Amino acid sequence: MKAFAALTLALLAGCAGGDAYPDLLPTNRILAEPDLPAHAAPAASGAAPVAAATTGRADALRARADALRGPVVDPALQRRAGG
Repeated sequence: MKAFAALTLALLAGCAGGDAYPDLLPTNRILAEPDLPAHAAPAASGAAPVAAATTGRADALRARADALRGPVVDPALQRRAGG
């Protein structure tokens, strides 16, 4: 119980920074559409370029995964090891 009281007092002390209440924003600024970052420009123009890029990346990853399928240990090494 003492720990709870100490924690509560520490939390309240941390909140009493003496800073002024934050400035309120006008409604038109709060409801305005946010500015898109530069990397989001293709998505703003439409879904087709993003879908094409995503499909291309997925196909490349599938091809890479297929190339990695196979034995982990070289068959010659496995024969020398007696397996």
